Amino acid sequence: MKKRILSLLVLLLSAVILVGCTKTTKAGNTTTTKKNNQSSNTEVKKLVYADGTELKLAVGHNNASTTITFADAKIVGEGLTLADGNTYHVNDLKPVWAELQNRLKVKFTNVFGNQEVKNEYAAWKNLEFQGVDVVVGNASDMAADGKLGKIVDLSQWLDYMPNFKKFLEDNPIVYLSVVSDVKTGAIYYAPYFDGYDDIEKYFLMRIDWVEKLLDGEGAFTATESDTVATIFGTTLGTYTPYMPETGTIALESLSADGKSTQTITKNFGTTYGNIAKYMNEHLTATSTGVDAVNMLRNYIDAAYTGVYGTKRSQLFTGYNACWDVDELVALLRCVKLNTFALTGQNTNKVTAIYPREYLLNRTSDLLSFTQLFGARGYESRNDYLYFNAKGDLVDARQDETLTAAVGKLNQLYKEGLILADFDTDVTSGVAVNKYMAQNNLGFMMYDYLQTQCIYNNDSNTTTKAPDYNFTAVMTPVAKYQDGTEGGVYMRFTESWRSVKTNGWCIPATCTGEKLQAALALFDYMYSKEGNVLMSFGPSAWQTGKTITYKGEQVPELNEACLNELWTKAGGNYTNYARQYLGSTLPVGFVKNQGMEYQCTTEKGKAGGEKVSVAIAAGVIKHVSPEIKENLFYTMVPTVLPTTKEQDTLLANYAALEKLYSKQKNKYNIYIEVIKNGFGSGVALNNTFITTMPADAASLVTEFKKNQGGAAYTLVKIQAWNSLLEFYKNR
Repeated sequence: MKKRILSLLVLLLSAVILVGCTKTTKAGNTTTTKKNNQSSNTEVKKLVYADGTELKLAVGHNNASTTITFADAKIVGEGLTLADGNTYHVNDLKPVWAELQNRLKVKFTNVFGNQEVKNEYAAWKNLEFQGVDVVVGNASDMAADGKLGKIVDLSQWLDYMPNFKKFLEDNPIVYLSVVSDVKTGAIYYAPYFDGYDDIEKYFLMRIDWVEKLLDGEGAFTATESDTVATIFGTTLGTYTPYMPETGTIALESLSADGKSTQTITKNFGTTYGNIAKYMNEHLTATSTGVDAVNMLRNYIDAAYTGVYGTKRSQLFTGYNACWDVDELVALLRCVKLNTFALTGQNTNKVTAIYPREYLLNRTSDLLSFTQLFGARGYESRNDYLYFNAKGDLVDARQDETLTAAVGKLNQLYKEGLILADFDTDVTSGVAVNKYMAQNNLGFMMYDYLQTQCIYNNDSNTTTKAPDYNFTAVMTPVAKYQDGTEGGVYMRFTESWRSVKTNGWCIPATCTGEKLQAALALFDYMYSKEGNVLMSFGPSAWQTGKTITYKGEQVPELNEACLNELWTKAGGNYTNYARQYLGSTLPVGFVKNQGMEYQCTTEKGKAGGEKVSVAIAAGVIKHVSPEIKENLFYTMVPTVLPTTKEQDTLLANYAALEKLYSKQKNKYNIYIEVIKNGFGSGVALNNTFITTMPADAASLVTEFKKNQGGAAYTLVKIQAWNSLLEFYKNR
């Protein structure tokens, strides 16, 4: 059966447009008979509405500053003059939406309740969607209500929406993600894309610190260096190696200049063997940071037979980087033991790994570090689901690999290599990333490139670190079960841009010309002109020229735009786009990353470029929004089309969301594992699993049996199989 499904997928995707059975669909008062909702041969029909038709939009990200109007008086003040020369006041449409209103000849009224997307949608649902024409929401919520007749089915209007329709034709995995009912092909929302088919998050390091520690002739020296006992007490050695301790591993890598590929061999058969193990056995309480650095230097020289020469930092920071978790642990230990050598002060000790924030959903981003150990699932677009090499849909919580990897993160935490008490306010209300940057104390995190590189000393800000260079580094080497016999050591990322888990919809209460105007708005977002407007702002923010971004010509931002980025938003692209332009909101469009790229510091771009070249060369492998012959490399659709009966069944397993949530201010049991570890016996802060399980296998068993995880996963598998069958028969 599995082989049959794989063969079917290859046949299905050999052509984007699939021939299906004839069916009749209704759109307004027009009835059309056609062969396929996505058939490009169907005549485009016109949407009709009067000029000035009012659309009430509940559209925003999470507060008054991130909606379609200047609803936050703190941002506008007495009047806000922007790059177009216009002065904006409270309740004025932001530039993108003012331009969009003019182009579509409609009138936008902002009815956004200034709250997070899920809550915004729930509030309007409680009002039976009275007083709103378009509302943002989570895909699963919109799909569920669509099946109850509360949301407009966009599939019935695709002949009136040529841009949206073509996008679905050209991107089958997107289509699979938005179909909510396999019996009718219903689509209840237009998806949001924060970029598409590109890497999303990166490993980020202070590469100037790596260079200080590892580069140069001879031995490392320092005027002041901490001892193991001072920094680690007796915890060093808590971490046990993941990589081999003997033998060799051959890896495809880039050349030092990034212009070609080469094979680099890790040799664990030298005197130093596995460096994490060697440090465990040879660093004593009185050993210093100098001792640790020289161990790592000597290991690199021996294990890589001079590949890196005196630029040993390139093991982590170069085009030819091929670091693994054990080498990272050795480096983190060196960082922790050498605060003075790295910062020139010794009062406040540096932090190795830290999250972006202690609040919201950012602490759980630490779970992305499970990929250091070859674990999948946490960064899935759909819960914890992924395809294994056999083509099976797997819930990572039911696979001991992920849970065991979280246990390995606890070893890092116990050694002090992850910020202590990272989920509490340890920085007195200051975002953790900002605190670490401005105080020159943080080494490494996992997050978006642009927003985390704004403190580099090539930016328009100042920091306390004159050599500050925080940027992306190559994805680490780990062992993955991709179907290769015994698994394979490679660089792999699951953090890939595709359909986000939210978007916008049209409630069924929106009818007549209002409905047609709303459909025109949805469709325009997928036109070339709409994409440029929503991604780069109106023409007043552009030079009128283009630049090349990933082989594509995109508008060049002008000086006024880039100045505003820094003077008004401190260099943070996302804040600037949402708070001032009105773009990058969770509405149905595909954000072009070309604007964010132009807003990235030069040092940030340099790190990102290395990763980009490695991806293009196949050195870093990744999941894809295309369906691959080996489904291991295919993304699970963001939403799987469950039936109303299945939705009812899934509601019985609400404990799973409460236990493993990735959402803001929600509980995730894995965070407690990182902090406390399996077998600790500590009480857990939830009502479902109240005591820490003895080991990873025990937590997996809890998920499968006691919390309904096995039944939950079975429903998802059934939904995926139904989706495939629907796709086959369209």
